[in-house]
Formats: sequence, C-alpha cells, structure tokens
Amino acid sequence: MVDLSGKRVLITGGAGGLGRAVARLLSERDVRLLLVDRGESELHRVREEIGGDTDIFAADLSNRADIERIFQRVDERLGRLDILVACAGVGSGPLMEMDEEGWRYVLESNLASYLACTRRAIERMRAGGPEGGMIVLVGSISVHIKAVGESVYNAAKGGVASFAETLRKEMMEEGIRITLIEPGAIASAMQPFAPEERERMMRENRMLPPQEIAEAILFAVSRPPGVDVVTLRIEPLVQKIH
Repeated sequence: MVDLSGKRVLITGGAGGLGRAVARLLSERDVRLLLVDRGESELHRVREEIGGDTDIFAADLSNRADIERIFQRVDERLGRLDILVACAGVGSGPLMEMDEEGWRYVLESNLASYLACTRRAIERMRAGGPEGGMIVLVGSISVHIKAVGESVYNAAKGGVASFAETLRKEMMEEGIRITLIEPGAIASAMQPFAPEERERMMRENRMLPPQEIAEAILFAVSRPPGVDVVTLRIEPLVQKIH
C-alpha cells in the first residue's frame, strides 16, 4: 500500500454505513478527513467513534449553495484535496409513484452532486501540483440488475457509471484517477429493513457488511500512481436479481 498519512480526504455521505466504514479505515492511516452528510448529530457521533484529524460539516448535497459551502470548508480546513470519496445517496421508488419534487431530489442527490463535487475536487487537485489525485465514485450494481421499482435510482446510478468511465479517460493525462465502485446490497440504513433484519440478511449472505466495500475503496486509493483501479463490482453471494 502507498502511505496515505497526511493526505487530505473528503467523504460525502460520511455519516452513513459505508461512509463511516471508509472514514474509520482511512483515519487509521493518519489522513486528514472532512466528513459531509445531512445529519449533524450523526456526524458528531462518527467523529467521536473514529477520532483522529477529523472535521465534519452538515450539508444537503441536493443544494447547490451547500455544495459551495462544502468546498469553502475544504479550503479552510484541509487547504488542498488529495482524495474524494463520493458515497452519499438516497433511495427512491418507481417513477410513477413519485412526484416531480421527489424524483428530482433523487437525481440531484445521487447524480448531480457527484458531478458538482467531482468538478470542484479536480480544480483543487490541479492546483495541488503534479501529484494528481484520486476520486472514488460509489455507483450501484442496480444498473446491471435493472430491478422493478428502481427506475429513478437507476437513472442516477447509471449516470454515475457513465460519468466515471468517461471522465477517467479525460483525466488520465493529468494523473487524476477515477474509480467506480459498484456494490450490491449493503446492510446500511438506506435499506428498507430494521437493523435486526439487516443483520440476519448479512448472516444469510444476502447483504454486504459496509466494511467489505470500505476495504475495496481503501485498496483503490492506496495503489501507486501508475495503477488505476477502473471498476470494482462487489456483491453478496445471494444478490437480489429482480
């Protein structure tokens, strides 16, 4: 593994199951962290759990003004940016069961925020010099499964996949690497199940522990500069397929 100590890292969705697991692993490697999520109380709990050089900022990633404030915080507290891990997300229902405000919120949160944060991250990575940077975008296996009821969610995550794979080619000459992670069902609060049910589904290999995806992200960001982890698809042994 490349030594990550001192790297400046922004994690969106930092209070969720996956974001928290990623933050914990990276904190153990002495990075400087900024965690962003909607719930301030949850962010405080994560910071208390992981310790280290961790800053938090409550923001709504569907809100353009909040995204501007996030990167003002990056500049104030981190000074530069080496790694962006974008794993914020919200669930959704089928298109015809959502009003326009609802499906637009899903697209803003799950797709537009990824583009907005990535663009601002690249601007700061460019300013940081020739070392480049690393961007990890968390998509979803759902774009391959195309399950009934996930039309809006898949529109967003399909966009993330195409965005990541195309942007990687646009950035490679600058040494900025883009990794797409496509997890299957993760046992996080985003799932419409009680915690006990999620625990049971993990034991039955029907859901992934967030730690497993976090370790894949750590693997990607700790490769040497000449090694590009393009796409990782990770699913539980018994993944829902419809």
